[in-house]
Amino acid sequence: MSIDASQSVGGPTELKKAADSKLVHGNQTDGQAFRQILANQNIDSSTSSNAKRQNITIKWGDTVSELAEKYNTSTAAITAANNLQNPDFILAGNRLVIPGSSKQTTVAAATTKTATPSSAIVNAKYESSDSRESSAEAQARAYIVEHESGGNYNARNGKYIGKYQLDSSYLKGDYSPANQERVANHYVAQRYGTWVNAMQHWKSNNWY
Repeated sequence: MSIDASQSVGGPTELKKAADSKLVHGNQTDGQAFRQILANQNIDSSTSSNAKRQNITIKWGDTVSELAEKYNTSTAAITAANNLQNPDFILAGNRLVIPGSSKQTTVAAATTKTATPSSAIVNAKYESSDSRESSAEAQARAYIVEHESGGNYNARNGKYIGKYQLDSSYLKGDYSPANQERVANHYVAQRYGTWVNAMQHWKSNNWY
């Protein structure tokens, strides 16, 4: 069997490769050489995809879904690559692995973006009003948020509202994420001094 140039998938370059392969491996048929070309193309594609894998530092305002869209991958792929327990909860300053992009991950990203309600997304831009917040403070804040609402600004439990489950009277009718952050910071500073102290109180009493 011979390879017809008009039927070749790879074009003149691949035909030359097939010819060279046949010269080196004299016992290969044309069909075997053609299959080898396809195998090499798959290896090249895999290598290229791995080369696009990168590490980034999370910045204030980043979310997994926005990073997935930016790097042409998916929330699911980033979650799997980093073993994230909660993809809606990331902390600025931490490192994050971004897997290589592909057509499949792009489709997954679009599906995930459509399926995730906006009310469930935790924006890191509201994690702290002060980008200089220490790691210990950020972790203490994250602990309280996880146990109070799971990061949901729309969470309700009687008179307790939002991400930090603040008394509705503290919020004065403004339940926006920005106001919730401001009031929570003020409340903790006035009552406990630091988020670390607030967390210790929570661990002892199951409230703060």
